[in-house]
Amino acid sequence: DGGGDRVTKIPPRARLVVGVAAFGAALLCLAVIIIPVAEAGGVAGAQWFRLALRPACHQIGDRCLDLGSGPLAVCARCSGLYAGGFLGLLATAVAGRRFRPSWKIVGIAAAPSVIDFFCAQIGLPSLTNWPRFWLAAPPAFLVGLLLADAIVSIAGPRRESSERPIT
Repeated sequence: DGGGDRVTKIPPRARLVVGVAAFGAALLCLAVIIIPVAEAGGVAGAQWFRLALRPACHQIGDRCLDLGSGPLAVCARCSGLYAGGFLGLLATAVAGRRFRPSWKIVGIAAAPSVIDFFCAQIGLPSLTNWPRFWLAAPPAFLVGLLLADAIVSIAGPRRESSERPIT
């Protein structure tokens, strides 16, 4: 698509593919919450699922949200990123419309989280876990919308080309 409206209807097939992506993101978010519950319950092998998420997050216990069963499987900021991305995909699938926020808006939404991250890197006091979660979710929601838009571009109907290949 070359510009035009920022919100447009999507074809059913593309909507289904975005829905499948949203379902996958929902499973990831659910895993982040269920892993500490399974570990606390002594479920054999639960720690392997936490280990599987290790490449995606530092998993420092003090920086993870704790909903009562122990630290979540990813840090507060990553939890906000995953939840926001899931909600962006879900919003597109449910609405059946493409939403195309500009990268400028995404950058503005991400600025507070980026500032907090760099403050921590240079030794300044950082925010606590719940503010980290809530600052990460909005830009991730917007990126989820952009990911859904990209999925629609790939999964949408193919246009017939009027050009013939050179033989």
